[in-house]
Amino acid sequence: MRWGLLVSVGIFALIAFVTAQVPVELDEHRKPTIQTGGNCLIKGGTIWTGTGQVIDGGSILVRNGKIAAIGKNLTPPDGIVVIDATGKFIMPGIIDAHSHIAIDATNESTDSITAEVRIHDVLVPQSLSIYRGLSGGVTATMTMHGSANAIGGQNAVIKLKWQRPVDELLVPDAPRFIKFALGENPKRANFTGDTVRFPTTRLGVEAVIRRAFDEARRYIQAWERYEWESKTNPNAIPPRRDLRLEALADVLRGNMIVQCHAYRADEMLMLMRLAREYGFKIAAFHHGLEAYKIAPELAAAGIGVSTFADYWAYKVEAYDAIPYNAALCLKAGIVTSVNSDSVERMRRLNLEAAKCIKYGDLTIDEALQLITFYPAIQIGIAHRTGTLEVGKDADIAIFDGHPLSVYSKCVMTLIDGEVFFMRRDAFGVDKNATIKREISICRTDHLSIPTPPSDARRYAIVGATIYPVTKPPIENGTVLIEDGRIKAVGKDIPVPKDAVVINAKGLRVYPGLIDAGSVLGLTEISAVRATVDTSESGEFQPDLQAIVAVNPASEHFAVTRFVGITAALTRPTGGIISGQSAVIHLAGWTPDEMCIKNPVALHINVPEGLGALPSFARLMLQPEELQRLQEEGGARLRRLREFLERARHYAEAKAKGAGQVFDPRLEAMMPYVTGKLPVIFHTNSTRGIRTALQLAEQFGLKAVIAGGRDAWKVVDLLAQKKVPVIVGSLWTLPSSDYDPYDAPWANPALLHRAGVKIAFQSASAATSRDLPYQVGVACAFGLPYEEALKAVTINAAEILGVDNLLGSIEPGKLANLIVTDGDPLEIVTQVHYLFIAGKPIPLESRHTRLYLQYRQRIKQPTPAGAQQPAS
Repeated sequence: MRWGLLVSVGIFALIAFVTAQVPVELDEHRKPTIQTGGNCLIKGGTIWTGTGQVIDGGSILVRNGKIAAIGKNLTPPDGIVVIDATGKFIMPGIIDAHSHIAIDATNESTDSITAEVRIHDVLVPQSLSIYRGLSGGVTATMTMHGSANAIGGQNAVIKLKWQRPVDELLVPDAPRFIKFALGENPKRANFTGDTVRFPTTRLGVEAVIRRAFDEARRYIQAWERYEWESKTNPNAIPPRRDLRLEALADVLRGNMIVQCHAYRADEMLMLMRLAREYGFKIAAFHHGLEAYKIAPELAAAGIGVSTFADYWAYKVEAYDAIPYNAALCLKAGIVTSVNSDSVERMRRLNLEAAKCIKYGDLTIDEALQLITFYPAIQIGIAHRTGTLEVGKDADIAIFDGHPLSVYSKCVMTLIDGEVFFMRRDAFGVDKNATIKREISICRTDHLSIPTPPSDARRYAIVGATIYPVTKPPIENGTVLIEDGRIKAVGKDIPVPKDAVVINAKGLRVYPGLIDAGSVLGLTEISAVRATVDTSESGEFQPDLQAIVAVNPASEHFAVTRFVGITAALTRPTGGIISGQSAVIHLAGWTPDEMCIKNPVALHINVPEGLGALPSFARLMLQPEELQRLQEEGGARLRRLREFLERARHYAEAKAKGAGQVFDPRLEAMMPYVTGKLPVIFHTNSTRGIRTALQLAEQFGLKAVIAGGRDAWKVVDLLAQKKVPVIVGSLWTLPSSDYDPYDAPWANPALLHRAGVKIAFQSASAATSRDLPYQVGVACAFGLPYEEALKAVTINAAEILGVDNLLGSIEPGKLANLIVTDGDPLEIVTQVHYLFIAGKPIPLESRHTRLYLQYRQRIKQPTPAGAQQPAS
């Protein structure tokens, strides 16, 4: 009893200490302080109705959960709750047509056909994934069975009514949908388990579906015979009831509609042929990354596409994915939506929609409809929601700025007129937040802008607004480039007669952006081991150098340059000590030509034990597994200390001239244990950060933290030790269920506020092009804009030791420059010209080539025989 009391007191004391030190977020904090009962007046905002109408200073009257009136100068009835949205942006609640949130299980993967299982039987209204979706303005979703089966389970269309009873989540008159899947997932191409399950080929996937429908037809016929016979024979014996075949029979009868996971064009065409043959209806292909290749066929068949905005290269099926897919499909007449398929991505679907302006030149209305009206059609609830119209459900999202700007955040989400999310500024960052109520879109066809000749010695960019970063902007300025370097910057700079002149009037010039942590050039398709050179076997490999494996022909370089990134740190990732990184240009014929500095730093993955696991993952593990992980982490940390100790002794002995047996690994450690070059510690947890700082102090290492998701919890310690942090990726969830929902996004602002120098990393190749937008989101959550721009330019250069060459527009530095039509951190901004080492680089890529190729096809006549049967 006494020990139990002491433990309880200790726990409460610990909780009190923690809550006094850092903000927390409990359910009581997540409950809105406004309750409307489904009746309210939202007034004073800019209303985007989704029907082509924009009302400035408008109001919405909600009665009994329905929109009763929309317009200006509406008068609230007596006693009704009034929500002041002055200066804010009001739009229909965002709809995610493809998610796996709020469920206890995703895949029943024991069989290739599981049509009888139902997602709504495993809904979890208390799931924090619902709340996190609400924080991004999402009000409804189709939460789906997984894609492990050719024919999976039945999906559920829900509203995100967090912590309400299950029946209140389900949309009562939504159609019934079933999940199908094609390609790598149902054939288990990337499954590493021991079980081999039919099918293992695309041929088998088609056969599985065909066999299932043949059996369902026989099942229907058996019941029809029974029903006919029972009219005259009371002793007729009914067929055995089969829940799986009943579900498939409902698909054939048109009572349940197919939503199909698919990537490749050929497999989509295959299912369309089966749909015509068996008479079932396909609502949409999900992901549909090659839908642009068969857009005319899909449009003629009336099949929708719900896709990613720009996610690609994570497996072979996704290598022809292009960010223009949604725009091409929409322009071909296909009902198109952008989905999340991710709890994390769901919170920023508004930004995913903005990408379809950048890639494909959609209008603002078209982009917003990708996450409102069109997904509502795809999941059968457009009669209820998806637009703001009188009589529809009052599902509404309110943003503090333009919802397609990286600088905007959702501040309130209503479902059926009731407030389910209200922003709580737990960190006090909103007062420094950047907010933009307009976005600037340049409609110049930037893909048709000719690249200046690359064989000139001198270039002059004239008439632009120049942002040197280290000095104030220069209006109507000139940047003179000579022999690969910046020769002069300023106003009234004389332009040599032999210089190639780029007229940049109305444009902006920035230093090329820097990704301070990536695997660019070391990986191509992450699921294909033969294309991945990031992770070597063994725990301690300090002599490995990333530069030797950089592939200059990687398609990721051109894709990443497109957003203005001209240089990156690329690094190995395996083991405990992974090896040494290099800073490279994102263009060049050979690795040597691309290399800016090598080596740059040593990379250590800090052994964290349980500290590396998010709280939800710990809950899923058994006590013995938790114990094993904790012990394993401790053992790995001991081995790291022993190795560092050996490296220090080796360096000390060499300094004294003592004879040593040459050891290539310990030799590689010498610049680091002597403090000449930095050691980048990769860790996200507070435990890992503290461990890294202790190791740095014990062994005299020049420490940098990379990742640092929980750095805000030890920000004073980092500031005291003057240790910089390379933050990222920001596309991540809080590490604990009790951290504020915006902790990863506010983290950079909190580090800056404490005086910690920061840069940003993508920690990726395929998503490196998202880095500027992650930095922009950090501004929305309190990081001052000027500091954000420094973090992705001069700060990154200083931390990586290349600030004498990169990071600002100053005479003598390498001419890594971008010429843009707007803010490079805004998604809709286009890069018009890009220079690396003083040479203009064409802004074309695998993606632009496929876009231009297939853009021509949507103008061709509709192919014959593509029509889908009516449901």
